[in-house]
Amino acid sequence: MKNSLLDVQRGFFRNARLRLVLLAVVLGAAWYFGAVSILSGDERRLWEKVRDAQEYLFRWREDRGISPEGGTDMERTGFIGVEWSPLTTTLGPLEAKRTAADPLWAVYALRRFRALGITKGDRVTILSSSSFPGLVFSILAAAEHLGAEVLWIHSLGASTWGANNPSLPWPVMASVLRQGGFLSRKANWYTLGGRGEMGLDLPEEGRKILEDAAAREGVPFLKASSLAGMIDSKTALVAAFAPRLAVSVGGGAASFAGNDSEFLRGGLFSPPPEETVPSGDGVLQRLLAEGIPVLHFLNMKEMASEAGIPYDGARAPRFASLRSGAVSAAGMAFFFLFLLFHRRWDRWRQ
Repeated sequence: MKNSLLDVQRGFFRNARLRLVLLAVVLGAAWYFGAVSILSGDERRLWEKVRDAQEYLFRWREDRGISPEGGTDMERTGFIGVEWSPLTTTLGPLEAKRTAADPLWAVYALRRFRALGITKGDRVTILSSSSFPGLVFSILAAAEHLGAEVLWIHSLGASTWGANNPSLPWPVMASVLRQGGFLSRKANWYTLGGRGEMGLDLPEEGRKILEDAAAREGVPFLKASSLAGMIDSKTALVAAFAPRLAVSVGGGAASFAGNDSEFLRGGLFSPPPEETVPSGDGVLQRLLAEGIPVLHFLNMKEMASEAGIPYDGARAPRFASLRSGAVSAAGMAFFFLFLLFHRRWDRWRQ
């Protein structure tokens, strides 16, 4: 029996085709796991919390007849708005809004927080826009998961497909998430958003919807008479809070006033001496000048590619990156080993 088993094993390893199959399986596994980042236990719990919140919000909308328009929210996130309404400030692609609602952003934010040394009790400022409601919730969920202390200033106007449904502006959305047990806090301050962050480009109807929704939620508005005044007010609040990190979501008018080009890429901006402060005089430039790093979310397509999050793809609890060095190495190894074992070389030797 033992000799028979050894004969089978020897026969297997003498068979070039079977060796090639085994090689393909091994390299395929290395290829897959080299290109995929599996979530840890607590990261998976965070991902599931965000996904459960999305299902809850989506069902809440269904029950009240305000579901997202057909085909716009295939993943049932509940965070997709309408193309145009009195709450709309600017244009924004639907694909970017769906990408911003991927629960993986919560895990991505958690990893960035930890990489930057943010721990329980550390202070984090969140400056957010209703243009990316799914992303705002994910970052809040990550901060709560970590136990960070948060100062949160949020603008209510939204670009197309954001939190711009008149029946579901951000204050209503946030209230629903709190009622479901998925969000523990309210914003500290609201602004109307839009031009000057004072809603100057919103119709009176839109401003009234947002003001009434904020009043019902009990969140005060940050008032200013000009964009410069809004920048001053926001900066003063953040400076008094003294956070270790500022997180910016979207393109609020006060955030990076005077400089669209450098901040459009999104990502982490480090204060001097590691980087120079981008030109302009917005809140983010002032915070960088004060030595506060800024994690800025805006360019969803580029940021998703770098993070390993599918752009407008299906939801899954894992990151994937086609830029992984392991993927390239496995592919090259498979190619050359395939040539090595190819039968054509046997004929050449004969």
